[in-house]
Amino acid sequence: SLLKIGDNYIEFDRKIFEGFAERFFDCAFRAYMDFFGHLKRLEDVKAKGLNKLKGAFKQGNIKETKSIWQEILKNIKQIDVNKKYNYSEKLPNSVDSFKETENILNNLISYLRNLPNEVKNKKAIDWFRVNKFYQKNWLNSLSLENFKEKYEKTLIANNLKSETVGKGKGKIEIPCCVCYPLRIAKKGKNFSTSLSSFSGLNADLINFMYIEPGKSPKREVKLPLCDICEIIYFSYFAGLTPVRKNEKTYFYFVNSDSSVEELLRENLLLKSVLEKDVEENFLLEFFTELILETETKKAEYTLQNVAVIELDLNNETMPKIYSFNLSREKAGFFKDNKNSLKKLSKLYYEIKKERFSILPEVVGKTLNNSLDYSYLAKLIRFYLNKDNSEYYRTNLETYYLQKLNIIIGKFLNQIVLGGKTMDVEEKELWDIYEKGEELARKLTNSNAENKIQSIAYKLLNALRVGNVNQFMDVLIRTYMAYGEEIPSSFVKTISDKQSFYSIGYSFLNGLLGLEKKKGR
Repeated sequence: SLLKIGDNYIEFDRKIFEGFAERFFDCAFRAYMDFFGHLKRLEDVKAKGLNKLKGAFKQGNIKETKSIWQEILKNIKQIDVNKKYNYSEKLPNSVDSFKETENILNNLISYLRNLPNEVKNKKAIDWFRVNKFYQKNWLNSLSLENFKEKYEKTLIANNLKSETVGKGKGKIEIPCCVCYPLRIAKKGKNFSTSLSSFSGLNADLINFMYIEPGKSPKREVKLPLCDICEIIYFSYFAGLTPVRKNEKTYFYFVNSDSSVEELLRENLLLKSVLEKDVEENFLLEFFTELILETETKKAEYTLQNVAVIELDLNNETMPKIYSFNLSREKAGFFKDNKNSLKKLSKLYYEIKKERFSILPEVVGKTLNNSLDYSYLAKLIRFYLNKDNSEYYRTNLETYYLQKLNIIIGKFLNQIVLGGKTMDVEEKELWDIYEKGEELARKLTNSNAENKIQSIAYKLLNALRVGNVNQFMDVLIRTYMAYGEEIPSSFVKTISDKQSFYSIGYSFLNGLLGLEKKKGR
């Protein structure tokens, strides 16, 4: 194999660089096409336009076909395929048949998918230039052939001349400033004129670089790199994920030090999140996905050591770094409760048709230490109203409400209250949940099913304000009315407020349950 990936290294044979120039430019071209979305837009125009035209041609509605075709033309002209992609075919002002239209659009899309190399290479260079990945004097001489000659050939060769200082017997080879002591610096390369300042190699960072004796740092700074490190820096653009926000382009990169494979996985995960509609909380969505996908045995370390870097290449300010600053205890909490959190991943609620995902909210509240029983009370209220209100919708079931109840109890005890174990064991909470189900079954069998919601509201109100006496009063009256004995578990609720919430919500969730159990 030409490539091997280890925990903290990548090992490859120099043969891997055969044809590297084409791959380098092709990667930049695909980034350009994906970012501006021209091909995708044309495919959307084709799908929607042909669907409309099919009906119009079938009905013989000439006026409608002209109108639809003009709309298609307008969308194509916005992409400006003739000027931007050297498309030579002239697009007609009108079409006479569905087949003709289909052929025109198919030919156009086929052209974009299989652009001539000279057009692809120009677009690749445009991608570098527009986003200021590299400084102008390097871009001005950049071309596919030039890249092959200057970079690909030297990468494959093994007899490279090294950078030296001095003459004769006093001559000293200069080590690569990045990978020393593995390799010697390549001869005659001044990176201060080749790379973007964001790569970390520029004339201002002279404290890191070798300065030739007798030369003034202000006049000449050499950045001694070997041929391998040189190409890695030239390829850094491929690791960034571009996003368009507020009419500006930003680039993102996940930085972590767990392993090379994890680094790649995390960046691909961020890219998949950013390919969706970008919202202000996309970092929270990314972190939520990271929790769900990280192997349990690696989770604690990974979650503590991940950060997202934001680059604005058109601004000289330093990159922004978003770190979740997780303590070891909180990272451990996420790791230990990963499976329970995963069960919340598809849950949502809606308020006036605006949808909110529950898992990212739980993760966000955990991160800022605001996760508590008030959030659970809010969700239970949505659950109670989901069938009786045009404003609220949710796919919650009481099994998931109970899972969240247990998660909240663990969080409050382990993180907020400093590492205490839960006052009530999880098994006991599920037993109390079943006591709630039993009471609901008793009410249903006594033709008093309509009283369940009323009792549930009273219990919820008592829990919401932390009124133990009110909660117990409702409970005692209900059990006495149906000749039942109140469960002994509720004795704990009188003496301990924390137990009151976990036990009370467990019982309430069971009372509202009677749904098909999802398995525990």
